[in-house]
Amino acid sequence: MLTIEMLAAQQGDAVWIEYGARGAIHRVLIDAGTPASADTIKQRIERLPPDQRRFDLLVVTHIDTDHIGGVLKLLTDRPAGLVFDDVWFNAWRHIERIPTSRLGPIDGEILSVALDNLNWAWNAKFDGGAVMAGAAGVPPSRTLRGGMTLTVLSPGAQQLAKLEKNWRSVIRAAGLDPKDPNRWARLLDKAAKKGVSNSILGDRLDVAALGRSRFESDTAPANGSTIALLAEFEGASCLVSGDAYAPVMLDAISRLLEARGQTRLNVDAFKLPHHGSRYNVSNDLLKAVGSSQYLFSTNGAIFGHPDDEAVARVLTSSTHSTKTLHFNYPAETLRANYARIKKRVAPSWDRLRLRKDFRYETHYAVDDTAGFVLELQR
Repeated sequence: MLTIEMLAAQQGDAVWIEYGARGAIHRVLIDAGTPASADTIKQRIERLPPDQRRFDLLVVTHIDTDHIGGVLKLLTDRPAGLVFDDVWFNAWRHIERIPTSRLGPIDGEILSVALDNLNWAWNAKFDGGAVMAGAAGVPPSRTLRGGMTLTVLSPGAQQLAKLEKNWRSVIRAAGLDPKDPNRWARLLDKAAKKGVSNSILGDRLDVAALGRSRFESDTAPANGSTIALLAEFEGASCLVSGDAYAPVMLDAISRLLEARGQTRLNVDAFKLPHHGSRYNVSNDLLKAVGSSQYLFSTNGAIFGHPDDEAVARVLTSSTHSTKTLHFNYPAETLRANYARIKKRVAPSWDRLRLRKDFRYETHYAVDDTAGFVLELQR
């Protein structure tokens, strides 16, 4: 079966496609009309049982409000269980082909940030590049999970190039130029005016800048008295650091390396000091200790640990090509405590784009009592 449903999207588009065998229906949503028509699309989705609200694909054809506007409103008030296997949407990053770019017209910029925060696959069928027909040759085709084949007939490279100039002028006029120090506040303000909740935009997270942030050492006497240990057994090793001062550990590690004739202390796991405090995790310490497994022990209560700077330093200073961040509490617990204590949205370290850019994975405890077990040697 294959059905096409044109939803009531006012002057815009909202195309609902269903295909597959009875009892095994697959779905694609193309655009969601205007902001005012988002409720109609939401109600249509809510007619499905929650366990059937997984769509093969969401396509946002372009940045006109009567196509993208309803998507923004739909995402800010998502029906329970709604998820898309992939999202096809060409943002500035796809036109410029610069992974770290965050430019784009206002609605496009809001959606770009929201998709990063939602952690959904984005243009995955195109390896993260632009969804486009190309300048020559056979237009590209992609097959979805349920077997439907989609062939891209537009846009071409020339059309995207023309759009680029317009995007530049729009963002600068709106005060969203990356050089504007108030850019993030302006974006949140514009999103609010469009009825888009700040919750889907997440945090203002510049991992590279946080990783370069100036380190100031912990001075609490009790923390300075911590017993920090290097545990080694039959080739496996773990650095367990309590709440130790980074400079104190670094000094001891330097002396140990000199005695061993080594330049770096390579361990299988590094339990980071002081629950991932920015005052105890320094770039110098991280460069001296080579590891692919980093352990954070905290539920985030009292101080909202781990600090953004500490996690960013791990991601930017670690010498390993891939790494895993292990947390002994669920992500939801850490984020809730972070937001309550620091009065701002907690960073989502699970973001697909962050994990791809900085080559790492995350592992959280399944609940508040489970903790986690990391097996270093069998």
